[in-house]
Amino acid sequence: MKPDNSHIMSIENNLIRDKFGNKIEVTELNDNCFKKVTQTNNHSDFEFMGETYSCNLLLSAETVKVYWDEYHSIRELVKDKYGRLFHYRYDEEMRFDGGPDREDFLWTLVESESQSDRLSEESGMSLLVEPFIAGDETGWMSAHEYVDKAYVKNLRAKSGFLQRLKDLFSAF
Repeated sequence: MKPDNSHIMSIENNLIRDKFGNKIEVTELNDNCFKKVTQTNNHSDFEFMGETYSCNLLLSAETVKVYWDEYHSIRELVKDKYGRLFHYRYDEEMRFDGGPDREDFLWTLVESESQSDRLSEESGMSLLVEPFIAGDETGWMSAHEYVDKAYVKNLRAKSGFLQRLKDLFSAF
């Protein structure tokens, strides 16, 4: 039996894009809370927590505290240009089959240094605490956050308007 995913606005059912053209998937969690996932790449701007972000903006964030910095692994508390704190994690795994090394990047939004201190002791999936931005060596990036119903309504309206404009200009 196929699961009921009608509550998910997927690419097939209702393509939503941000102002930069990135694909967005919104999942309803309850009456006024939604999970928003923006799929992008490391060359594009994208919207996150109401601001414009990019991989370069995140990589240029000010280092506040270094937990460790080794050749294949970095853990830091960083502060972006908006004043937000992120627990930054970089890991590289060498491949011996001739392919590119695997690289993982993760910026987890934190409220304080003490929250980042706790995350510095964690590993694996326990670090995937929304809101966060993740990326890998392929250039893929994904931004995860929570939004409310008003935000989703506005996002749908903007996405529909941009699609109508695109359709109008493609006719010429």
